[in-house]
Amino acid sequence: DNLCMALQSQGKSTEALEYCRKALGLDPTNINARVSLAKSFDSLVPVWHTAMMNDKLRNDAYLAALQTAITADTHVLEIGTGSGLLAMMAARCGAKQVTTCEMSPLIAATAKEIILTNGMADSIDVIAKKSTNLEMGVDLPGPADLLVFEIFSSEFLGEGVLSSIEDAKRRLLGSDGRIIPSGGTIMIALFGGDHIGKLIMVDDVNGLDMKKFNSITSNKRSLSTYNYDVELLTNDVEAFNFDFYQTLFTPPKQKTLRIPITKTGKCYGVLQWNRIKMNDTVTFENHPSIKTPTSSWTHLAYIFDEPIHVEPNQTAVVSAMHNRMAPWFA
Repeated sequence: DNLCMALQSQGKSTEALEYCRKALGLDPTNINARVSLAKSFDSLVPVWHTAMMNDKLRNDAYLAALQTAITADTHVLEIGTGSGLLAMMAARCGAKQVTTCEMSPLIAATAKEIILTNGMADSIDVIAKKSTNLEMGVDLPGPADLLVFEIFSSEFLGEGVLSSIEDAKRRLLGSDGRIIPSGGTIMIALFGGDHIGKLIMVDDVNGLDMKKFNSITSNKRSLSTYNYDVELLTNDVEAFNFDFYQTLFTPPKQKTLRIPITKTGKCYGVLQWNRIKMNDTVTFENHPSIKTPTSSWTHLAYIFDEPIHVEPNQTAVVSAMHNRMAPWFA
């Protein structure tokens, strides 16, 4: 158990996992091994995987798009195997072959077991590599006909989606290949609401002025609006649009948005969510008004230093930017 804890403290979660299991095989009541095992899983397998698998709206959107794109001759390349769910959906839709890659060896091995359990091992190849390390003629017999991925973070860009898709299009997808999703949009709106405000900012507590504490908290916060009431003070705004199908390279960008206020209230900042365009007819969006407890995405709040009172006769001037890996709004 000491070895488990030492390996975990050094960031060697895979090695710690192996020794924790051995320690628990000898003594199932070893609490140090239990704690180290849990920490290893936390670092190796992000907890959002489970919520993502159980997100019915997401799954239905992907399935609808796959059904229209796959024929008996389609070779599907998926980036980011995860549990193997989307790869199995593609196989069920009748794809000739599915190649899917996963950079986490533990997750890739588990996906193989899940695919075997569901009787699809003959039609799905799981490659334990990052997509940028895939080799034509080694990992794929030839260019794929359809590229599928769900490597979006809550802030849209955080998992390196742009660089991964650009590389796959250039090296691994046929010239007439299709892409699911075909595009996406970072959506924003100014927000307020006393309920959500209590989660992100402090004012007076029991007659004591606590506002100074706000100066040492992050201006960017992940929020689960399922549990809190949020009030949008503007219409939905398309901050940045991304065309995965047509665009060869997306550069960093900065611009100014002028957003009309539509409702009176105390504004805490800018709320951001994702809109994913599967194809020309199917769109998936985790809009703040959709109360779903099983989404892998949260909403991102870009919080002002102090709340601002806003009214419908005003216009908010918002600085919007992204560096290909993260957006920011102020």
